[in-house]
Amino acid sequence: MTIAEKGESIVALSASQAVRLQEMRFCRVLPTSDEGIWRVTDVSRVGVVGLDGLRLIIQPKTPLRSLIFMASYGGSQIAVDNHAFTFEADSDLPTALAASLLHAIGLATRRGLLKGYVAAAETSTVVRGRWDVSRQLKIRPGIPSPVELTLDDYTEDVPENRILRAALSALSRRERLPERLLKELSAALVMFGDVSDLRVNGPLTMPPLSRLNAHYQPALRLARWVIEATSWARQAGTTAGSAFLMNMAHVFENFVGTVLRESLASDGFDVELQASGWNLDVDGRVRMRPDIVISRRGQVITVGDTKYKVWGPGSGSPPNADVYQALAYAVTARVPEAHLLYVSGDVEPQRYLIAATGTTVVAHAISLDGTPEELVERVQEVSAELLGTRGTGSGMIAADAGRSRRSRGTSVRTV
Repeated sequence: MTIAEKGESIVALSASQAVRLQEMRFCRVLPTSDEGIWRVTDVSRVGVVGLDGLRLIIQPKTPLRSLIFMASYGGSQIAVDNHAFTFEADSDLPTALAASLLHAIGLATRRGLLKGYVAAAETSTVVRGRWDVSRQLKIRPGIPSPVELTLDDYTEDVPENRILRAALSALSRRERLPERLLKELSAALVMFGDVSDLRVNGPLTMPPLSRLNAHYQPALRLARWVIEATSWARQAGTTAGSAFLMNMAHVFENFVGTVLRESLASDGFDVELQASGWNLDVDGRVRMRPDIVISRRGQVITVGDTKYKVWGPGSGSPPNADVYQALAYAVTARVPEAHLLYVSGDVEPQRYLIAATGTTVVAHAISLDGTPEELVERVQEVSAELLGTRGTGSGMIAADAGRSRRSRGTSVRTV
């Protein structure tokens, strides 16, 4: 049975199944006038849920190929060609992610698993590494042998490999994956046989990007979404038998933010994602967390917020709450504009001038159809629009495209 992420779906559920689906808190389940028929709306996750023998597929409004590309996007480290998308076009999300993760891991480990130095504790009669005097005195006070040592091991048991192993393990336990993929997952796990299990207490912490792990980035990004999708239901406290649920709002936000960061870096702009330390009131009791803050030399230039919502010509103005939120960001940052980034087709930006403050809220729409290259180009065009005439220099990516779009006419409304 399929549920659409966009709009509402009418589905047949038992009362028990409806209650359990509601308990997962990623959608609203409402009764209809017909017994056993329910209306499912406000869907915030995509993937697969198993309920008392019933398999529900939450179909994303974003094409699967675009979804997987956004989830794995690592800038210049990822090849934007069809070889990364060998899964069938009509596959469900777990199948698509499994196939793409296997491909990404294959590319990342062509020369073997990543290795690094990891601090290890050892007890020995021969001194090597560093003698841990404090541990020696704690465990064996006054006894000189054996000695407690701390040494750096050059090993494959590094955080990057633990994350990949955890994602492969999570997918290998999935029900109804194609037999071919299950065999490939098992074979891939053998390669990680000397890697420890990943222990996650709370949000997954990704290893810092470095020259040594740059080639791992697309695989690590996909692995992160797999781990989140398989662990979210348990973290939310649901009693559902099985769930694989992915937060598309986070995927969209991270993709847009990453492309903006890479597009604007050459011109000296900094892009902070999920900025912390922002307060609307003087006492700091009303906290805010903008999705995107663009600054230069410590000075905030503009603020943006991603909205994984469809907004287009027939949608009217953006929701009032979104405009209020953007206005609060602009007023707090003392900038003349704030931007809302929606999902839709080729829709011209709409500008809303707030007369009381002189602030302008600009709504943009980014289409997620098309090739990976087109997705990146659209966000790069938006990067020019976010900065307006403030973005200068030869390194400004897509500035000409941004000016071209603005020249076609941007509607301005006064509120």
